[in-house]
Amino acid sequence: MQEYNIFYGTRAVIFDFDNTLVEFNYYSRKALEAVAKDMSDYFNDISFSPGYEKILSILISISEKLDSEGVYDRNKWWEEALKELNLKVEKDQLYDWTSLYWSIASNNPVYDDAREIIEYLKSKGYKLGILTNDDGEGGNKLQRINKVDISSFFDKIVIAGTNGVKPKPNIQPFVYICEQLNEKVENCTMIGDDPVKDCLAAKKAGLKSILIDRESKVKFAELYADYVIRSLRELEEFL
Repeated sequence: MQEYNIFYGTRAVIFDFDNTLVEFNYYSRKALEAVAKDMSDYFNDISFSPGYEKILSILISISEKLDSEGVYDRNKWWEEALKELNLKVEKDQLYDWTSLYWSIASNNPVYDDAREIIEYLKSKGYKLGILTNDDGEGGNKLQRINKVDISSFFDKIVIAGTNGVKPKPNIQPFVYICEQLNEKVENCTMIGDDPVKDCLAAKKAGLKSILIDRESKVKFAELYADYVIRSLRELEEFL
């Protein structure tokens, strides 16, 4: 990075939200556990429950599958899980489980390195944006963003999958947020934790991209992003 800084000329820095700026996976897992427990109790009361452990295992599998496919509506997660269990419920019950899920999964603390880097980038004069996918029916991504104290630092916040903006990994939301920031795509850098939805898609749209891989879990990460970091503090080295 010392000899040639590919991020030279960056004027705007765009972040994903969940697992990039705030902790989400831990609270999502706790929320799934609560839903699995409630499902088990519900079916125990009316007939026969497959059991908490089996329900939780299926919920985790379904959530990972649908999330990777861009299906964020938790009601659909429960429907798919119940299909595998050969069970059915009324729609109102699905909404109750979604409400339970978000009552837990919406508690998202800001990472320490996120707070520090946002203040640093703002002090350096960069425009800042958030580009994140919608939470689906029953969720409220904008409300979750506005709850965190760093939200005021951002010049533009775009919730992909709403108001005519297509969800990531479509390239349209990347181009759109650059337009909203009044910057060319080549002058914008995208930072996110998803190698495909955040990084590869951003590169296809003409932005530069940085993968935040806090636990070094992504295999061949360099194939998806222009650069890979384990902490957002590393951005100070070249931005």
